Amino acid sequence: MSLKQKTVSGVMWTGLAKMSMQLVLFVVMIILARLLSPDDFGVVGMAAIVTVAITMVNDRGLGVAIVQKKDVTRDHLSSLFWGGLFFGIFLFALLAVASVPLAHFFKKPIVRAVFSVQAVGFIIGAFGIVQKSLLTKEMAFKKLSIIEVSSVIVSGAVSILMAVRGMGVWSLVLGIIVRDAVGVVFLWFVTPWKPAFHFSWQEFKIYVGFSAQVLANNVSIYAITNADVTVIGRIMGAELLGFYSLALNLVKLPVTRLSGIVAKVVFPAFSHIQDDLKKFKSAYLRSMTFISLLTFPILAGLGVFSEEFIRVFLGEKWMTMLLPLQILVPMAMLKSVGTIKGSVLLARGRPDIELKWNLAYFIPLIGVLIFGAKYGLVGVAAAFTGLYLVTFLIIQQITNRQVGASMAEFLKAFATTGPATIIMAVAGISLRLLMKNVFNFTDLVVLLLGVIASAAIYVVSIWFLKRTLFLEFMGLMKRKKTSGDTETVAEEIFEMT
Repeated sequence: MSLKQKTVSGVMWTGLAKMSMQLVLFVVMIILARLLSPDDFGVVGMAAIVTVAITMVNDRGLGVAIVQKKDVTRDHLSSLFWGGLFFGIFLFALLAVASVPLAHFFKKPIVRAVFSVQAVGFIIGAFGIVQKSLLTKEMAFKKLSIIEVSSVIVSGAVSILMAVRGMGVWSLVLGIIVRDAVGVVFLWFVTPWKPAFHFSWQEFKIYVGFSAQVLANNVSIYAITNADVTVIGRIMGAELLGFYSLALNLVKLPVTRLSGIVAKVVFPAFSHIQDDLKKFKSAYLRSMTFISLLTFPILAGLGVFSEEFIRVFLGEKWMTMLLPLQILVPMAMLKSVGTIKGSVLLARGRPDIELKWNLAYFIPLIGVLIFGAKYGLVGVAAAFTGLYLVTFLIIQQITNRQVGASMAEFLKAFATTGPATIIMAVAGISLRLLMKNVFNFTDLVVLLLGVIASAAIYVVSIWFLKRTLFLEFMGLMKRKKTSGDTETVAEEIFEMT
């Protein structure tokens, strides 16, 4: 199968997986929110310090070097496997020791046990780093998609069962461990490669240079990702952090899941065309358009109908998160299209750019979060969103230069999806006010009719503004195979029209 065929198939399979996972995670989150308390979610929000670190080490550490480098031998892979496993054990031990001061920092004794258990994920994940990277390098996204969906379904079922049996916060904690373990078992089952009893420090060092830059960048991303959680957990406590964490998770679902339909596939595809800037730029801008086509309407709809959504699905006990959720929506919309910049910089071999940016961004972020915390959850959400809105165009301009794209070309990528989303949001707000204030419909009816009508308005808007975009995207999602030269993959799949 050619690179183009693999990319189209990858987009389709990754898309199906992300949509399926989105649905499963949404259902699981709703059920757990009904069964558990905000305090339980707050403790897990504190534990996100661990889970985010595990994800970054497993997905963006040594594995990135395997995907990015063109010639990788079997001996090199074995050295990377054993080196990665040793590193995972080291991180587990480090966090087990650090769990004591962290529990004191958050003023929550249970945090010590939660952090220690979550840290096992470093060891579990290490067993699958090489296998997952090989499947990604081969663009075997069908296999990866099946593994991801299966892991989420099993872990979701375990979490719900434990919550029903009254296990509280542990239903969330152990569910994550189960997800990682199931994923590793499947990876070993479907990947032919198995590690040999071979380790060479010289071979390991070949990949450490690039991976060290990526890992250093991961540390900076890690600090930024957990800054708001740390500030809220320390200053406001677990219950308020629970409200904030659930609100943040809801707006991040389209970012981390649906954006991955394109973002996860384009890194290996970008790596193949990293030396052809013309094709690279076209692929980059096209991916921005496709991501916004998916995420903008979902997030805008969540913002418009957030009150009805919370009351219908989560219950009245979660209404404290209403305004913070609405404030976080604009940030999430920009973040959804910003996810692609990491793939761009990695494929160009410039993870140092993102590292420098994150280091410069961290101090202002801590400052605005501490200031915002004086005004409660609304203040923190406003501070977080405000800073992101101010700095978004700066980092995007820096990323654009790496592919030779101007800011005008970048903004043009949203010339259809942006106006269509605004039209949908305005229509949705008007319909909501009409249904609530004139017809006195129930929250459930307002939510159902509002979402259906808003979605229809968005599709119609896209159709009239640029129907070719809608037709091309639908065609892309339906095609599993296509013919053509491997050199034209980015140009044909992502080329702006």
